[in-house]
Amino acid sequence: MNAMTLLAAGASPVNVQLISLITTIVVFLLFFFAAAYLVWPKILSGLDERELKIRREIESAEEARAEAAESLKRQEAELNESRREATERLAKAKADAEHVASELRRKAEVELHSMREQASKEIQAAKEAAIADLNAQAGGLATEIAGRILQREISAADQQDLINESLQSFAGHNN
Repeated sequence: MNAMTLLAAGASPVNVQLISLITTIVVFLLFFFAAAYLVWPKILSGLDERELKIRREIESAEEARAEAAESLKRQEAELNESRREATERLAKAKADAEHVASELRRKAEVELHSMREQASKEIQAAKEAAIADLNAQAGGLATEIAGRILQREISAADQQDLINESLQSFAGHNN
């Protein structure tokens, strides 16, 4: 029914609206109290559970971040320690290599000195042998020349011929 029909029937428009208003308020209050006692606690508990879950996740994330930071610090310390050890090992290896090279150089110098002395001794022995051989040949030639001289009397020309023969004989022995 509309408002004109109600007026014609003798109903007051204020009464109609007042009844609607009271009904609406009563229904609203019933719904409000039902929601407040039945639905609202469930909503609040769900929100509380969600808030608690979010807090736990935040705390867990903070703990994980702290653990990751601590792990990163440990790894950096281990890396620095590894680098230090590698540097020490490299320095030790370099020192060892220098020591070995120095030792090899010293041994090579000793061996070279020994070889030079041996070669010098061999040269000296060969020189002495050559001088002894030369003296023996010179002595033999001198004896031969003296024997020839004693066998005949020498003139200046004979003496020159004798020297030339001796030199040719000496040259023949050396070849």
